[in-house]
Amino acid sequence: YPRQAGLVKAVAELVSAGLAQAGQVGKAGARPRVLFSAHGLPQTIVAGGDPYQWQVEQTCAAVIEALGRPDLDWQVCYQSRVGPLQWIGPLTEKEIERAGRERVRLVVVPIAFVSEHSETLVELDIEYEALARRVGVPAYVRVPTVSISRPFIAGLAALVREALAGGHGICPGGGTRLCPAAWGKCPMAAGGPEP
Repeated sequence: YPRQAGLVKAVAELVSAGLAQAGQVGKAGARPRVLFSAHGLPQTIVAGGDPYQWQVEQTCAAVIEALGRPDLDWQVCYQSRVGPLQWIGPLTEKEIERAGRERVRLVVVPIAFVSEHSETLVELDIEYEALARRVGVPAYVRVPTVSISRPFIAGLAALVREALAGGHGICPGGGTRLCPAAWGKCPMAAGGPEP
């Protein structure tokens, strides 16, 4: 459900509040940068047809569209890399370091996370905030996950009602393919829900 209206509205509201908070810190006139931070995956999984990265990027683009701020400075990045494999990027920590070099305030948005857990409470709130301080980021604002926000829960409920009414299973959008054909691991790869 990467472009589901309730999810997009919930994240947009959180980003808007984070931007307002970041706007009260640092130099007047300096625009904050929004980092949408998602859990990463090894590059081989995405290259093999998993639509995750495409879906994350769709959500972020929809949020920016919903904010009505096309000039907003924003970046999708990925966290939680482990092991020797090449992972999708850019890495969140590298984007924090870049913001430090550029002296840009950050609004960090956990995207593709719906609840608070170790990747948000430890990695984003403790480890990455400490990194931001070390590299000179003027302000580090981390927005919460969508959790139980009303628009998000309403969006999930709409997906359930749609699935029950139309028999489209896990597919949002009335049974039509959501991901481009290149993403062969999409559950809708055959053009419709699997039986």
